[in-house]
Amino acid sequence: MSVMWLREHPGLTMGLFLGVGVTGGLLYHSCSIAQAIKSARLMWSVKSASRKVYIVNSEESWSQVCSLLLREARLKGAIGFDCEWVQVRGKRRPVALLQLASCSGTCVLVRLLQMKTTIPQTLKEFLADETILKVGVGPIEDSNYLAADYSIQVKGCVDLRHLVLMSHNLSPEPKSKLKPKGLGLNALSQYYLKQTLDKDWRVRASDWEAEELTQRQKNYAAEDALVGVHILVALLQKLWILHSSMVPFLPSLHWHRHLSSSVQQICFPFVDRKFSMNKSEQNGGTNESGQTASCVKLNSAYQPQMTRRNPLYYYSQMRAPDNELLCVCDPRKALWYVKKGKAEVVSKDPLVIQLNFEPSGRPLADRDDGRFYLQERLNVCVVCGKDEVYIRKNIVPLEYRKHFPDILKNHQSHDVVLLCLECHKKSNLEDKVFRYTLAKKFDAPVGNEHSKKTSVDRHRITMKNAAKALVHNRVNIPEKRVMELENILKNYLETDCISETQLREMAQADSRFWNKTFQSHGHKVYEAYEKIGLIKLIQRWRKHFLSSMKPQYMPIGWSVTHNVCAMKVKMSQLPKGHPERLKYKVALVGTEGTIDIPYMPALSKGESPTESESKEMTPESLSEAQNPPTDFMDCISNVEAAESEGCQNIDYSHASGCFSAADIKVVLEKNYESMKASLPLNNLGEFTPSHSGDIAETCVTVQCLGLNASEANHNTSLGENSIDMSIYHDSKTKKIHTTNTVFDILCSDELVQREALLENE
Repeated sequence: MSVMWLREHPGLTMGLFLGVGVTGGLLYHSCSIAQAIKSARLMWSVKSASRKVYIVNSEESWSQVCSLLLREARLKGAIGFDCEWVQVRGKRRPVALLQLASCSGTCVLVRLLQMKTTIPQTLKEFLADETILKVGVGPIEDSNYLAADYSIQVKGCVDLRHLVLMSHNLSPEPKSKLKPKGLGLNALSQYYLKQTLDKDWRVRASDWEAEELTQRQKNYAAEDALVGVHILVALLQKLWILHSSMVPFLPSLHWHRHLSSSVQQICFPFVDRKFSMNKSEQNGGTNESGQTASCVKLNSAYQPQMTRRNPLYYYSQMRAPDNELLCVCDPRKALWYVKKGKAEVVSKDPLVIQLNFEPSGRPLADRDDGRFYLQERLNVCVVCGKDEVYIRKNIVPLEYRKHFPDILKNHQSHDVVLLCLECHKKSNLEDKVFRYTLAKKFDAPVGNEHSKKTSVDRHRITMKNAAKALVHNRVNIPEKRVMELENILKNYLETDCISETQLREMAQADSRFWNKTFQSHGHKVYEAYEKIGLIKLIQRWRKHFLSSMKPQYMPIGWSVTHNVCAMKVKMSQLPKGHPERLKYKVALVGTEGTIDIPYMPALSKGESPTESESKEMTPESLSEAQNPPTDFMDCISNVEAAESEGCQNIDYSHASGCFSAADIKVVLEKNYESMKASLPLNNLGEFTPSHSGDIAETCVTVQCLGLNASEANHNTSLGENSIDMSIYHDSKTKKIHTTNTVFDILCSDELVQREALLENE
């Protein structure tokens, strides 16, 4: 009926299919469309800005514009910031003009010299507000001048050059596209805004202390501040990574909330952080290859990480002697065990090896900690699922992990995941924000003067330069200048004369000195968590990764609390007072915490507690002890049933019906040879075919199982004529060594074997 209806209404049918196709295409390209609309809205806010200049020279005029500027600054999260002053004979006079500009075009020019004694408190509070970012080129220097001249504290300064370099790192420009011809404000304006500023020296060096500013001065000052905030908005096209494709379609109020939040998040690592670069690089000087210095800096300072196209994970299996899966690993690791003779290849496709020794530990297969290492991991981005190009991501950064004890950083693949290039860039930005959160909480600054191992002594530099000039070029220096240089050296050494030897020593002196207060950010955070438990720092980074990236393809068994249970188990296997216990304590609860984990020695797979210190494990005995035949267990059930009925004379001849003759012969010959080899010759004659009525003194005769008469002379007996086992007692542990005996096979159940041994003793 529906097909007929579609045929009768071809217009509606075509419209329906067209709508479905368009909707599917929009959904498929939703991310690209959202990025395009985001860029369009950002650049529209720049192009639609209408410049309005306000001159502030009194407290009253500031109060009229203060609320407008504050409202617009909150809307975008940042304002443009710059200062102008006059230089007389190379010396700087106090700052004459403070320029502030919002993205919408409101430009406020504050004549500080004209209101020096009546600077409004609201202006000081506005500049000291860290939540309002002040962006520009070199804002740190300007803020220092304001502090020195007017005791005005400016906080929240962000140098645009940091963001420019980060933008280039996140999305390198193709070689065919021109790069900025420098990192000055005019060069950045030409590159990002296609706008050339008026940088005529006549304006830059004009009288900013004049009673009235010319129109050209006003335009110059307003543009300097406005262009700064507009360059920030242009940079957001690359730096702002959308968490949702719906953000660009939000109404203006909600759109600006997301915009302000993203500005704060992106700029946070660079707040009040000085940008360092020499003058030739800033001015765009060229090198021998013809590249500008800033281009070289862009290429070298923020190199993107190497990506990998080959798989990182393989499904090569490593199995224990009893065939239990221990882990999946790289083929090279698996073949290393085979090469060393520690394992045998069971299968080549997929590669499966079986160890020929008992491993020191086994995975906790009943917990996520163990299941994580037993699964096949996919070579895809754990966030978006892309499988083309990916980079390894350390969830816990190296700057913290390198200080961890070996139990937390050796063979730990849990916190290494794969991310595609875009997700890796986004994750690094999120990590920077979180790193500064830790820095603020634990007073562990990132990138300040205390984060350098060495510092430079300016007085030493002056002294060294003066000494070098006198040593190498004294004859070409005027006598007056020579006397000035000698006075510098005499004042430094506090002496009246300088010898030639002293002069040469000072010319070769090191102007650097070790910073005694140096402590890296990572080490300081590590020390804080060392007191309360390093696992808490690891778990905090794991939670941060989950909340910031929202991964959709994490491996099964990946957990925030991974390795906690395993560390407690390993700690319990160490005696009290063992030095390794301290490492586990620091990892779990820290040096100031307390933890009470009793000593429980590790038991090998298949060993009873009474045999754990004396029984030597082999793959054959392990397999037999752990995987007895079903029919054989039925025989043991019959024995236990007979014991419960109080039988005293038990005939085990019925056991021969449980197995084929060949199997019986192989098993008993094997155990007979083991007993024969392990006993001294003078005790072999004590083997008799007798048997006792008590089940704990069970006698298994070879005759009842169908062996010939010559072999029947050597029977295993724990009865009246039992073997003297005292010669096999360990003098320290007092445990009986009974490896691969018929008694072990019949009493494979640990409880039955333990009771039988105790009764026999």
